[in-house]
Amino acid sequence: MEDSEKRARAEARLEAALVERGLEDPRPAYRERLRSLRETHPAAFDQALGYYEASTIVDLAGTADPVDTWVEYGRVIGELTGPGALVAIDTDGRATPYAPPLPPRTMVLHIPEDTSNPILAAAVPRDASAAQRAAHGMLVERQLSL
Repeated sequence: MEDSEKRARAEARLEAALVERGLEDPRPAYRERLRSLRETHPAAFDQALGYYEASTIVDLAGTADPVDTWVEYGRVIGELTGPGALVAIDTDGRATPYAPPLPPRTMVLHIPEDTSNPILAAAVPRDASAAQRAAHGMLVERQLSL
């Protein structure tokens, strides 16, 4: 399969999986983080692109679960910003360590150890619960009031 075919298949599989599972598209948040890495840590940006080309596109174009593959890419981007962990937040707002496969209606965030580094949303349900929206607002958007 040629690169353009691989990319087209990867994009189509990801978009279908996001719709099927009721998830927001995380690509804008990933692109924003990549822009930041390009400006502040060019070597980390190059690593993120290398991982995307060598692993993410290959897995998305193949048979790997598209959502789990994309969450893993979010982990990679998050780790290149600063070490941390993927955390799953259920509809009641309870946080647990994330492990694939992604359960339905679960939000996944990469939370860095260094609180000065931004949190990255790797998976957000389109119909996020009030608790998930509050967690996203406070943690990702850094809103101090609801």
